[in-house]
Parts: sequence; structure tokens; C-alpha cells
Amino acid sequence: MKYDYPEQWLEGVSKGEMIAAEIRLRIVDGKIAPDTLLTENQIAKEYNVSRSPVRDAFKLLKQDQLIHLERMGAEVLPFEDKEKKELYDLRVMLESFAFSRIKNLNHEQIVKEMRKQLEMMKVAVQFEDAEAFTEHDMKFHEVTIMASKHQYLKTFWNNLRPVMESLILLSMRKRMNENPEDFERIHHNHEIFIEAIEQQDAKKLNKAFHLNFDDVGEDIDSFWLT
Repeated sequence: MKYDYPEQWLEGVSKGEMIAAEIRLRIVDGKIAPDTLLTENQIAKEYNVSRSPVRDAFKLLKQDQLIHLERMGAEVLPFEDKEKKELYDLRVMLESFAFSRIKNLNHEQIVKEMRKQLEMMKVAVQFEDAEAFTEHDMKFHEVTIMASKHQYLKTFWNNLRPVMESLILLSMRKRMNENPEDFERIHHNHEIFIEAIEQQDAKKLNKAFHLNFDDVGEDIDSFWLT
């Protein structure tokens, strides 16, 4: 079968993780509608596996709050504008908290790594590679999360990461096909992120959040931590 999830991202993952990644992407994309019943037998047949990795996949999707487990299967939960907004709300909270944690650190290496990831994002656009762009965009935003050295912050981020990754990938695929010129704006917004870190400027970082997320959340200022 043809997979929507990038095959190059599946290297080294278990069958359960592979199935979860594919179903997750299809749910986020709306290809699997809310209230759809997924049975273990049905998914096992579709992916040519036993029921054991399907159960593993369902456990991961439950952690993502994308399904509700039923006997011998699962029911798909809504993932629509409300859920997307809530996800971005949490993302802004985590990234703003990370900024507050690194304010007193040496920012030279942090900025260097962010610039590296931004350059890789630009290369991905030149080669019309939405998958590579998504990968480096995630790494760009993870620089401050990892630099915070806050274990629970990293845990919360990693819990959100699979669904965020799916959302970004779908968005970048669509943008590359329909509006490739918009990547100039995206690159500029990421430059503002870097400048904010370099200058330890909370107002500038707040501006970067507004530029990136105003279309999915109007309440950014209420989450801002300084």
C-alpha cells in the first residue's frame, strides 16, 4: 500500500510505531473521520501484520488523544479546529517557558544551532522537500526546549511532538503545492525568533509567536511567560 507518512522517517521504528504514524497522519488530515471505528482485525489486514503491533499502535494514538479504545478496536475522536487551537496553545506555552529558562545562558551555541536549522529549511524549500522542511522546522523549535535542561518540559514537548509533526507536514505539503512564495515570510518569521534569542528580547519573541500563530490562536499574550 502507499503510505502518506514519509518512509524515510520510519527507519528503525517498530511496526506499531509505523502503523500509529500512518493512522495519526490520516486522522489529522481528516482522511479518517471522527467516530470511525477501527478494528484490530481490519488494521492488521490493511498493514499485513498481526494484531499485536496494532494494539501497540492504538496505545500510542490513545496517548495522542486521537482515539478512544474499545473492545477489539478503537473509535476515532474529533481532531478539528478546536483541537488544533488547543495544541498550538500548549506549544506557545512550552516555547515561551523555554525562553524564560534560557535567558541567563550563553546564547551563542543556541543561536548557531537555530541558524543551522533555518538554513536547512531554506535548502528544503529549494528542492521542494516538505518532509525535510518539516524535520528541520521541528529541530529549529526544539533547540530552546533542549537547551532549557528542564526534564518535564522536554517530556511535555515530546508528548505533543507526533501530532505537531503531522500538522506541520500536511501544512508544508499543501503550501509547497499551492503557495511556495509564502516560505519567504516563514523564513523571515524564523529570523525574528533567532534575533529574539540573540538579543534576549521577550517582546520580539512575542512578536514572532504572533506572526506564526495568530491564525490558530488569538490568546497568545495570555500564555506569555517572561
